[in-house]
Amino acid sequence: MAKKKGNRKKQLRKQLADLRRAGQNLVDAGVQNFQQATEKVGEKASQAVETVTDRVQETAEAVVEKVEEVKEKKAAKAFDSFVAELDGVPTARLETFYAEGISSLKDFTNWTEKELLALKGIGPATIKQLKELGATFKG
Repeated sequence: MAKKKGNRKKQLRKQLADLRRAGQNLVDAGVQNFQQATEKVGEKASQAVETVTDRVQETAEAVVEKVEEVKEKKAAKAFDSFVAELDGVPTARLETFYAEGISSLKDFTNWTEKELLALKGIGPATIKQLKELGATFKG
């Protein structure tokens, strides 16, 4: 009978070893599945980041274009207002003033007649015209 107990113990040890191997195989398979899933998630995340980056870049470019468009319209409107305010002064002279930062009649108060005369295309006749329109000059 002792032999039967020994065989039974041997069988149980063998079954336990088989169960441990099977369990380890399941763990290994689970780890492998987890690694594959992690890689897929990483790939999908990379694709998502790339897509979002592309869309953000496109949106940023569209915003920059819109801002430039608005700036151009605003500048054109401001220049048109300046031209209307100084009706009678040739547009070429007004463009010269505008390029120097003069965008309204009151901006002339920051300039002397001498400084204005130093600008290209501006002469005594233009200064006289500005005075007739109500411009006042510094010093």
